[in-house]
Amino acid sequence: MSHLKYDVIYILNPNATTEEAAAVSAKVEQIVADAKGTVLKKDDWGKRRLAYLVEKYRDGHFVFYHLSIDTVTIAEITRNLRLMEQVIKFSVVKDTISHLKAKVKPVRVKTGTEGTTARPGSVRPMSRPTEAPVNPSPAQAPAPAAAPTTTTTTQA
Repeated sequence: MSHLKYDVIYILNPNATTEEAAAVSAKVEQIVADAKGTVLKKDDWGKRRLAYLVEKYRDGHFVFYHLSIDTVTIAEITRNLRLMEQVIKFSVVKDTISHLKAKVKPVRVKTGTEGTTARPGSVRPMSRPTEAPVNPSPAQAPAPAAAPTTTTTTQA
């Protein structure tokens, strides 16, 4: 059978002793060893505050495993975690990302001929007119034009 990678996180009762926590870890590792799987990583995250009450507990002891095992074994681990009284919550997630390689995009270098012609639908930045400043100073402001005068002649 092919081995797949899984992340297993379980939360223990905060009142569990170190012997009880070691027994749960030993059981998970024994199931993995019997199935000829491998424990890629084990992290004991310690006692942490929970986001919400779980079985009337505000805190929990977190343990994380990254495993390489088959699907039958993960079902056995799930079954055992459900039966253990010290485990108040657990999660098993299939790791679908660790085997993927990061895609690196090549860096584009502009040449002298690029950007001279606009492609359909492309937006080119507008250039500002350089004729007059946006806010002219009073010394540069044009003089107001005089109002046109009209002369009327009357005939007598």
